[in-house]
Amino acid sequence: MAGSEELGIIELDSIHFFTNRPERSHRFYTEMLGFKPIAESGPAMEAASGQTSIVYESGGTRVVVSAVNDPNKNSRAARYLKRHPDGIGTLTFLVEDLDRAYRFLDSRGGTIIAGPHEDRSHGGLYRQFSVTTAIGDVAFRFAEKKDYMGFAPGFVDYSGPEVPDLAPIGFGAIDHITNNAPSIAPIKLWMEHVLGMEKCWDIEFHTDELGNPKQSGTGLKSEVMWDPKSGLKFPINEPLAPFFKEGQINTFVEDNAGAGVQHIAIEVENIVDAVQTLRGRGVNFLETPEIYYEMAPGRLDEKGVDANAISHTMDVLKPHGILIDGKPGNNYLIQIFMKDAATAYGDETAGPFFFELIQRCGDDGFGEGNFRALFEAIERDQVEA
Repeated sequence: MAGSEELGIIELDSIHFFTNRPERSHRFYTEMLGFKPIAESGPAMEAASGQTSIVYESGGTRVVVSAVNDPNKNSRAARYLKRHPDGIGTLTFLVEDLDRAYRFLDSRGGTIIAGPHEDRSHGGLYRQFSVTTAIGDVAFRFAEKKDYMGFAPGFVDYSGPEVPDLAPIGFGAIDHITNNAPSIAPIKLWMEHVLGMEKCWDIEFHTDELGNPKQSGTGLKSEVMWDPKSGLKFPINEPLAPFFKEGQINTFVEDNAGAGVQHIAIEVENIVDAVQTLRGRGVNFLETPEIYYEMAPGRLDEKGVDANAISHTMDVLKPHGILIDGKPGNNYLIQIFMKDAATAYGDETAGPFFFELIQRCGDDGFGEGNFRALFEAIERDQVEA
């Protein structure tokens, strides 16, 4: 049995975000993204853990937001936030068979933090265990559910104030989880040799090739690991010399106080409508220079995509700052990145994490053309300015 099959990941169940400002996260998910709070930490869990949590859900995406409620308790949130700004601390994966996953990881050098534990408080059965990772202080939790009616052990149904009943954005499942680190190798090797994942894509470039007279630039090297069974993908980025320290990947590592999850991409049904709606609710997206759209048709043509023969033409995408990439046969994907939280809020403690929205129209890649094209467009824009 291949590693992917033996680990048996079904899907990413939830992401766990630790924050110093839970009220700000609550507004972001409910009033801006339109997520619904579905569960919260129960009194017993809060008293024992020293932290308070709320679970937000929209489509196939669930986010757990936790904050410290008792600084005298050695909570997971307190330990994480002592070392880092707000950010992702745990990823939880549903698996087919928890015992098989445990044996598999244990035999391959996986470092168990806790478990396996089981819970029957919501009917059915919930079993879980957690492991350390090579992604800084990010932990992976593996869980198995059988007729379990709750979210997870210690959680009860949400009972807080009502939230706005906003029109749904059309969020689907999480498409990929992108990690930044000083070096790709430790994460890649851990994912390969412990988790049994496989490499499926890579790219590297540097914008200093544009001849920027400012003698600076931005570059990166990226490799993507994936779990063939579930289809989950994990891009890993490292800075690329020259200007290693000045590049945005190293900036993330410094701002995050180590390697971590840079962004998570969520599938959407209609990205144009989604972006228009979210901008109206105050969501901030990364700006795309006008020159990007001047160059995009030629770049797409080289990849076998006729920019005039697809539904999302430049006239459709440009007003919203949406990026496009493709592959032969007029297959393409469109994507856009929100501004990182620290930039959006003007607060370094909000952290460098952000979300990406992605809509796939026949292209199952990673927008590799956008990596270089967007970076080059920004550099050219700076040169011409």
